Parts: sequence; structure tokens; C-alpha cells
Amino acid sequence: MIYITGDVHSRIGGHWEQEKSGDEIFNTIKYLKILKKYKLKSTLFINGVLLDNSSEKIKGILEYDVELGGHTYDNFSSMRAVKSYVYRKLWGCIYGPESFQKRDIMRTKRAFKRRGLKMTSWRTHAFGSNEKTFEILQKEGVRHVSDLLGRTDVFESGGIVHVPVNIPVDIVTISVGPWRPENRDPFASCTKGRIEPEEWFDIIKKRVIENEKNGKNSVLLLHPITMAALDNFEMFEKICSFLSQFESDKISNLKL
Repeated sequence: MIYITGDVHSRIGGHWEQEKSGDEIFNTIKYLKILKKYKLKSTLFINGVLLDNSSEKIKGILEYDVELGGHTYDNFSSMRAVKSYVYRKLWGCIYGPESFQKRDIMRTKRAFKRRGLKMTSWRTHAFGSNEKTFEILQKEGVRHVSDLLGRTDVFESGGIVHVPVNIPVDIVTISVGPWRPENRDPFASCTKGRIEPEEWFDIIKKRVIENEKNGKNSVLLLHPITMAALDNFEMFEKICSFLSQFESDKISNLKL
């Protein structure tokens, strides 16, 4: 089974992809149109603040057959590098202490409720969760969480079905534009180890075929804003065309 996921963010200061490609919701609707063309299902993890403050734009997303899951309220709000460092040191994750996590999760859940939506799946921004995050989410009725990376298959723990992303993630894998040492703009200082998009696509194909052969799920993280910034969704359409030969579903429908 194929599970296509994406993250939809509110405004992030200095975010080069947003600067290049514009509004994330606008690009998400383009993304969903392509998924619809290839009859692919998906789950998008979205900030609660977008549900609260982008009413008309969100209507465009809800016209498609897509599951919306929580992705924190607003990317940790005013967190800066120092606070992030302290949180990691004291609580082992960027999401911080239990009190902050619970307040943020509840705020996001209420945003879903105001839109008439039920928040049953979740991905923490920047994969910044810990065991306390999962405990809070489970108590609040969230069943499926996709906060882990690697080739591990789906598993259940503490009432949460963990759905690891087991295909190389776009934004931490691919390069954009000519691959030269001086071309550092696309991913700032994080260019080491990048590969060209076509090579990444080859890896996706090999991993998905291998998973299908072995009866395993394939979980992809393809950010709408990254696919827009890369080449205005040309690579995304290639990926969707390839994935359309397999059955796809939404995260919350995954059963062990």
C-alpha cells in the first residue's frame, strides 16, 4: 500500500521555498489536483493556524478527497534557536515540556473542531516529538502518528499506530538546480550529501517496488511547497504517474 503524505505550513521567516513559490495553500491545491488526476489518496499534515486564519483558502483543499492531520498549531510559534537548544537539552526534543506540548496540541485540535474536522492523525513539525507527545495525542483521540524516519514498517505502541516515513524525504535529499559548490541557495548550509532529483526518483521507484514485493507499506513525505519550488510540480507528476500503478490510502485507514 502507498501512503502519500505532505506537510502544509504557515509562514516561516526566511523560508526560501515559500519566498520562491509563494503561498503554501495555493501550492497545496495544485498538488491535490495532480493527485486527483492520478487517482491517488493522501494525508496532509497542516498547521492549526491555517485552519483558523485561511478560511476561504482551506475550502479549496477540502474540495479534494484528502485527509487532514495535525502539524502543531503554528510551527512552535516564536521558538528561536536558543529555546530550541534548551528544549532539546532538558526534554530531549524540540517540542519542549509536556505543558507546552499539551497546550499546542489542544490548540490545534480546537482549530480542527472549529472547521468541523476530526483530528485523528498527526505529524509534529520537524519530527520534534518524544514519548510524551505520543501519550498526549493518544489521550486526545489521535490514533495514527507519522513522526519517525527510516525503513521500519508500521507498528503499534501505547495505543498509537506509528507510520514511519520509509522513503527518502524530498527536502533532505534532493538538490535544486545546477549542482555546484557555489549554488547553496536552495538548502542554505545543508547541501552535503544531496543528490539530483532524477536519482532520488530512481531510489523512490526501487524502494516502492521492493516494499510491494515484500508486502510492506511505502510511506512518502512529499511537501507541496518543495515540489513547487523544485520545478513547479514536474517531478511530482512523474512520481504520481509511477505511484498510480499501486493502491494508495490515507494514514488513518491503516490497520495492522
